[in-house]
Amino acid sequence: MKQNSGWYLSIATIAIVAIMLLSLHFGWLNMFFYGAELKPNVQGIDYFAVPKSFLNLLEGRSIFDTWGGTPYGPHSTWYLAHPAFSLFVASWFSFFSPWTSYWLFALFSLGVMAYCGYLVSKTTTNNFKKHLSYFLMLCAFPTYWMLFVGNMHAPLVLALTLILVSIYELTYSENEKDIRAANKKLLIGLLISFFSKPIVLLMLPLLLLTKETRKTTIKSLIIYSVVSLLFILLPQLNPQGVGFNKLLSIVFDFDFIKENMNIYKNHFVLNEYMRDNSIHWLNLIAQSEYKLMHIDVFSLPVFIDTIAEKATPSGIYKIPIYVSLFLSIGVAFIEDKKIRLESTLLLVMAISLSFFLSYNTVWEYQFTSVLPILALLPILKEKDVFYKKYISIMFYVGIFLCLPSLYFLFRGGDFSGNALTWIRLDRIIPVLILFLIMIFQVIVVVKKHANFKRFNKISVPENLPQKLFFD
Repeated sequence: MKQNSGWYLSIATIAIVAIMLLSLHFGWLNMFFYGAELKPNVQGIDYFAVPKSFLNLLEGRSIFDTWGGTPYGPHSTWYLAHPAFSLFVASWFSFFSPWTSYWLFALFSLGVMAYCGYLVSKTTTNNFKKHLSYFLMLCAFPTYWMLFVGNMHAPLVLALTLILVSIYELTYSENEKDIRAANKKLLIGLLISFFSKPIVLLMLPLLLLTKETRKTTIKSLIIYSVVSLLFILLPQLNPQGVGFNKLLSIVFDFDFIKENMNIYKNHFVLNEYMRDNSIHWLNLIAQSEYKLMHIDVFSLPVFIDTIAEKATPSGIYKIPIYVSLFLSIGVAFIEDKKIRLESTLLLVMAISLSFFLSYNTVWEYQFTSVLPILALLPILKEKDVFYKKYISIMFYVGIFLCLPSLYFLFRGGDFSGNALTWIRLDRIIPVLILFLIMIFQVIVVVKKHANFKRFNKISVPENLPQKLFFD
């Protein structure tokens, strides 16, 4: 029966994916999404800027000049991914007509999500859990919405999947070959994130402090730094750059950046700094405190402000980040390798969730980032992890993120504060619960197993560079 249940789940997965693809054309699922019911709707709105970015580069125009030059597609949001993504990935889709390109990219994204399911499925011999990993990655409502708006978020989901799977394999692998393979996955995962959306930046302290991931993380940072610098310095790759000296004069002026480089404050008008490739990084600062009060924004800050009916201090939403960084230090002092790596994996999961709690502008498709965690949780239950008794709770809480938001209950209404609160409820609350469970479990294990007495015995070896790369 258990064997058959896996195949039934596969049949359901194929059927649901078919319905999702048909719905992209016929609109069957539009009732679950505000943007899909607009006239005209926003299908492909996040996509058309992606191939346009590479076409801009061919014209000698800024990759980020989304609305300048030759138009591409009926509508578009602003391109903000790493400039390298434009050259290495967007170029594949840029020579097709806009809607043909959109459909090809939707299939590409679906393939990436399926590959994420495959990566997770390889970590278990349980047939049902193998099939479940595909089901969770492909059949969630945020996955459908990612395909609908055409956002290039699937590569980031792949990056997170590779990172989670690599740490899992580092924890439970015994032979050197498997450890090398796990480190290769970690390197690729970090680079994919770096060269698309740099959500892994907050994980770096933990990965650098953890012995088993340190060398690979340093290698990825070197590659990232060199490639990023080329995209800043070379005029061929940064055709409308403001110049290195001019960039240095404002890069640490956070007030200037927040006032002059916020796309919403600027009413979608780009100035010279916003056409420089550095905007990929500076935009994180520009929008760090800005709250877009929009029905399609699903962040904790906007959720709380809607309930409070006033702006709450932005600093309180950085607490999840500070706690995660503090615990990153604590995990490094756990001497038992298995417990240290299990804690590292759990804390990496929590750090990835902190985005939804600390960043102001969160769109519904971005909840696909939680799917690799959900897919891995049942497999972790096979292991004797210190948080095993909480895995079922976390899994069933996380399932709410696969379901539709409660927008469909209020469609056609005036979207008052109460309605907006309910619409966001089954997105924000599950993530908050997951984060709190994970953080409290890491606190417990750090308190129990971390040996902070080692801190006084730490000395910097003379051959530190060699140790970092070759030990």
